[in-house]
Amino acid sequence: MKGYWVRHRLLPTIILCIVSAMVVGLLFAFPHITQQASNYNAQSIYKNTEMDFIAPEPSYEQVTELEGKNGVDKIFPFYLTKTQVSINGVSRTTTVLLSDQFQNVGITMYNEARVIEKVATDVINPIYIDWQFAQDTGAKPGDRVSFTINGAAVEFQVYAIYETNIIYDGGAILAQITAEQADGIRSNSANNGYSGMYTSATDYDTCRTYLRTDYRPLGRLKDRELFDSGEQYQIHYDAIMSTGYANEITDFRIRETDADAEKNTMMIWIGAVLAAAIAIVFNVVMSKRGCERAYFTKFCIPKGQDIKSYYKTALTIETVVWLLLFAGVLFGAIYTSGEFIPKAAIDIRILVIPAAVIVAEIICLLMNNAMIADITKKVAEKKKESQ
Repeated sequence: MKGYWVRHRLLPTIILCIVSAMVVGLLFAFPHITQQASNYNAQSIYKNTEMDFIAPEPSYEQVTELEGKNGVDKIFPFYLTKTQVSINGVSRTTTVLLSDQFQNVGITMYNEARVIEKVATDVINPIYIDWQFAQDTGAKPGDRVSFTINGAAVEFQVYAIYETNIIYDGGAILAQITAEQADGIRSNSANNGYSGMYTSATDYDTCRTYLRTDYRPLGRLKDRELFDSGEQYQIHYDAIMSTGYANEITDFRIRETDADAEKNTMMIWIGAVLAAAIAIVFNVVMSKRGCERAYFTKFCIPKGQDIKSYYKTALTIETVVWLLLFAGVLFGAIYTSGEFIPKAAIDIRILVIPAAVIVAEIICLLMNNAMIADITKKVAEKKKESQ
């Protein structure tokens, strides 16, 4: 009996488990996870920061004057550049944010709520990298990152990896620069300010109205000495002061609303039904095979062999192997994914699929037990007739 069961029931069961777990895991469970991950990544930068707006090119004076006025709470000013960055022998062009004012970094996308991994201690010349940069370069906390500032190569050390900064194509990394380095940037720039500022508001409506109607990016205002005449400077000044900049203001609350997405569980339910159906159909087909019923009728039941114990073993092996393979398939897919998948994307609803498989296996066990009872009854009846 054991040899027959191994050849005709155990091996097909293992093959079915491999196929079923891979199909359901890769075609239904993992797409659900990636969908939830995409939703999370699209929303995190708006939900998990204290920022309400990004405004363009404030002057140095505006950065010190705006806090506490016009509904503005805190400001994090930054320089933005796209430059060649080297790490671990890998070089790539990356959007780099630089700032010499890190006191309000907590309001930005580089905050504790979005940390994936960080060093245990403080580092010298810290740089904050996002998941996309770490994925592309293999960077880890504590690694050295270098690029050029003011014509000189500067080395930083990775302090933490954060969720991807989706505001910028391909993500962005943030470095804390010294006052001397900031002075060099200012002296080499024709502008009189930062590239932009992340802004949190104490009064959202007041701050929004101010930024959309009255704010002027005075960092774009060049020095009078750069113009040949007062008339040319006045034209430049009037152009900046008379233009509206509402279309250059990034409103995080509007973006957050736009990014909201319903959690669709359709793929989970389809996967659960499919997994259960595969298990039930397989067991129905196997139990109705003429060779199996004939073998039991001729060789096993007349000898008083306990067939039910084999089906209990089949149920256990089928269930355990399927669950292990399903978990392994998902782990491998998540580990090799080209998109950041947070723990929040692997929600409890994914358990609907293995739960459906367990229920299906119990149903199959009951069906098989009924089949055995039917065969046993017929064998007994035939024995009485022969007597």
